[in-house]
Amino acid sequence: MATSGNGNNHLGVNLSFTKFLFVTVLSDDGATHTRVKDAGGMLARGFFNDFDSDGTREPQPLETIQFLIGDPERESTEGLLSARYVAHVSAKYRPRLQEIEEELKRRVGQHATVTALDGAVQVPRYTSAEMHAFAYKHAVSRTSGRAMRNAIIIPIRKTPEWWKLDPLERHSFFYPHTSKTTGTSIPGHARAAEAGVPTIFRRLYHNPDGYEREDEYDFVTYFECTDENLPVFDQVHAALRDQSQNPEWRYVAEGPEWRGTRVLRW
Repeated sequence: MATSGNGNNHLGVNLSFTKFLFVTVLSDDGATHTRVKDAGGMLARGFFNDFDSDGTREPQPLETIQFLIGDPERESTEGLLSARYVAHVSAKYRPRLQEIEEELKRRVGQHATVTALDGAVQVPRYTSAEMHAFAYKHAVSRTSGRAMRNAIIIPIRKTPEWWKLDPLERHSFFYPHTSKTTGTSIPGHARAAEAGVPTIFRRLYHNPDGYEREDEYDFVTYFECTDENLPVFDQVHAALRDQSQNPEWRYVAEGPEWRGTRVLRW
């Protein structure tokens, strides 16, 4: 894929890597589903299963896997939304994840298609000591999939206009500020998302190859929450999309919103 200058010149450093593997079965029969489930069981060997992750424990191993099953009421025939199963794998070394993708494709054979979204963990960029405290001091810890069972994956890209903005101007969108055109007070990204800080577990994954890559997303946003707090997620997502609260959203192009359930195994 072609990469623009901005994509190559971003300041982020990839600290670890992740891959979302979306599996769409081509025949909705028992034998096909069994084949996919068996393939998932083989992939899990050697990985720590994130289903029982607990923020109160010691740090988990670097190589992790998590299994998700899609919400049948939201299943579609289009793109990522057609995936019944998702495997979310993470590792320190990216070639390890590529091996897993190739192995999954080999094991499901002609019975299913596998589509991958790659991501990387980077140091937060639009932050300060105050913003870090706001976003993380009271952030909900990750808990087991037995309690925090909902998973939501939304890939996004920023428009070309976003990358043309001065970095300081981009930074300002995340803070409360006053509109230059109307003089009104604007909450900004952080305040619009405030209700989700103590209730929604969230991670932002950057495209490991840079931004503005043709036919690729710049970020994959990932969330987990309890059934009780699923309405809070919807509330926060609506607030972020409201450009009167969060003008940053005029520079956002959303991909498909995949929702499912965390499971111990497929």
